Amino acid sequence: MRDLNAPLAGERLPLASSAASERDVMKHGLEQWTVLAENDQVRVLRFAPKKGAATPMHSHPATVVYVVKGGRVRIITPDGNAQDREYRSGTAFVRAAETHSDEALDDLDCVLVELKE
Repeated sequence: MRDLNAPLAGERLPLASSAASERDVMKHGLEQWTVLAENDQVRVLRFAPKKGAATPMHSHPATVVYVVKGGRVRIITPDGNAQDREYRSGTAFVRAAETHSDEALDDLDCVLVELKE
């Protein structure tokens, strides 16, 4: 039986207070970002941009990233430095908390598990 309080896969959810910062990526309402699940310990996001899609400046807490479909992303830090990152399909990594904007240089699909404090 389905828990009526549990979200449906792909449903956009209201943000918990710990995630509802001014730099929360979900405040932009962009189609490349979807909340897959959330509780008081983690928030699971799908990042599936098409080439050329951009996300304005935002922040993530410490995050586990799993790359479903690899590709390149240009990351721009608040001081304006840009770095092209290549993510390979089937890989996973842990990323420290960071603030950035991004632009997809290829189509890609990633699952991010943001760790809440």
